[in-house]
Amino acid sequence: MAPWTGVVLALREPEADPLGSRLSTYLHPLAGRPLAWHAIDALATQSPVRVLVAGGHDLTPELFAGVHGEVRLVDSLAETVAAVEGRVLVLDGAAPLAGPALAMLLSADGDALLEGSDGEMVAAWLGAEGLERLAASGDLRVLREALPGAPVMRDADGFVVRTREGLARASSTIRDRIVRRLMAGGVTFLLPEAALVDVDVQIGRDTVVYPWCVLEGKTTIGEETVIGPCCRIDSSWIGSGVELKGFNYLSHTSIRNRAILEPYVRRGFDE
Repeated sequence: MAPWTGVVLALREPEADPLGSRLSTYLHPLAGRPLAWHAIDALATQSPVRVLVAGGHDLTPELFAGVHGEVRLVDSLAETVAAVEGRVLVLDGAAPLAGPALAMLLSADGDALLEGSDGEMVAAWLGAEGLERLAASGDLRVLREALPGAPVMRDADGFVVRTREGLARASSTIRDRIVRRLMAGGVTFLLPEAALVDVDVQIGRDTVVYPWCVLEGKTTIGEETVIGPCCRIDSSWIGSGVELKGFNYLSHTSIRNRAILEPYVRRGFDE
C-alpha cells in the first residue's frame, strides 16, 4: 500500500454540543484518556505516515502521549488539504470505537465510507478530490451525496458520541475491551461487567479482581494478587501476592509484595 495520512476531525464547537458541557466533547474522559485520544490511537494503529488532528479545541500534544507515530495539530481542514499528499483516512474525533473497522476502509480500491451502528458517518477513505469536498463543510455526513458512487461499509460497534448516553455506551464498550484483553493475559475478573479499568492499568497473571472495583490512572498490579470487592486504586503500584480485603482506597502509593490490607484501609494521597 502507498503511504497515506490519517486525519482526525475535531471541529465541533463546545457551545454547539448536545452534551451540555463547557468541556469540549473531545476532552471528556474515557478510561483515563480524553475521548479524542481513542480515535487518534485507532488511526495511528493502522500505520499511517502521520496523523493530523484538524481543529482540536483545547487539545494539546501532551494529551496524545502513548500514541505510536507522529501526531500533529492543524487549525483547519483547509490546512490539512495543503499538508497531505496521496490518500487519507478521515475519522471523526468523537468516534472512539472505530478502530477494528478501519482496516476495511484501507482495503478499498477507491473512495469508501464507513457508517456507525446508528447510521451516521464515522470515517472515510478519500483521495484528493474527496478530501477537498469534505473540506468545504468539515462534516463527514455530506459525503453520502458528494460521493454517490462510493461504497458504504458498516461498523457494528462504532458511532459518533453526541450525547451523554452515547458517552456512557462508549465507556462501557471500551471497558469491556480492556477487561477482555487483561483476561486473555491471565487475569480473573469475577464479575467483568462490574469493574472499571483505565487504558494504562497493568495487571499480572493469576490476579483476581472482585466486583465493583475501580482501577484508574497508571496503576500497576502484580501477579497472584487479590483485589477485594469495592476497592478504588488510582495511579498506584501494588506488588505480587498482595491481598486487599475490600473497600480499600489507594491513591498514588505503593503496596509491598505479600502485604495484606484489612477492609476500609486507606493509603496514599490525592493529587
